[in-house]
Amino acid sequence: MSEAQIWDEIAAHYDDIARVFGTGYPAVRARLARDVSGGRVLEVAAGTGQFTLDLARLADRLVAVDISPAMVGRLRDVLASAGVGDVEVAVGSAYELAVRDQAFDVVFCAGALQIMEAPTRALVEFRRVLRPGGLLIAPTFLHASGGSDVPSGPRVSPSATSAAGGPAAVEGRGGRAPGLTQTLFDLDGLVALVAAAGFDVVDAEEIPGRVPIGYVTARRPDAVALT
Repeated sequence: MSEAQIWDEIAAHYDDIARVFGTGYPAVRARLARDVSGGRVLEVAAGTGQFTLDLARLADRLVAVDISPAMVGRLRDVLASAGVGDVEVAVGSAYELAVRDQAFDVVFCAGALQIMEAPTRALVEFRRVLRPGGLLIAPTFLHASGGSDVPSGPRVSPSATSAAGGPAAVEGRGGRAPGLTQTLFDLDGLVALVAAAGFDVVDAEEIPGRVPIGYVTARRPDAVALT
C-alpha cells in the first residue's frame, strides 16, 4: 500500500487522532502568529487543515499540499465551510513539489517529518523552493523525548544516520516505530537533521504535550548548493 493510500484510509478519522495527540497545537499556533507575517507560504502535509486556516490569515499567499487525495478533499471542505476561498490546495508529495525554485518565503511542515520514510529528501526539497533567507517552520513530534507518554523505545542519536542521510529509523512494533512513525526524534536529533539538510537553524524548543513537539525554525542560507 502506498503512502497516499495509507493516509486516504486514515483521512476520515484524522481529526479525532489530531485531538488526542495534538495537545501542543495551540502553542504552535501562537508561535505561528509570531513567526509568519505576510509573504508567500507553502504548507506541506497540510492534512485536514489543523493549521491551514491560521496560515491563511497570516500569509499574503498560501499554497497547501498533501500526498493524500482524501485529505485534500477534506481540507477543501474545511476551507469552504470557513468561507476561505483564496488558498491554493493540491495533491502533492513533499519529495517532489510541483513549484519552481525559490518560489516561497516560508515553508511550513507540521507533524510530518517523523512519519516520512525519507525526511532528509523532503527537507532538501523544502530548501529548493525557499528563497535565499526564506524560513522553514517544522513542528515535529518527538517520540524519543523524555516528556512523551507514548511508548517509543530508544532515543535517536543525532549521529545515527540512515541511507537517506538523516537519523536512522528505530525499529518498533511491526518492524517500525509505534503507529506510522518512521523516525523517533528527540529535539537534538531533529535539529541535527534540519542542519544536515543545509539549513541554518534559528531556534528550537520543545513544546510539552502527550507527545512533545519540537518547534524548529531555520533559514535557507543566502547561497547554498542544492543536492
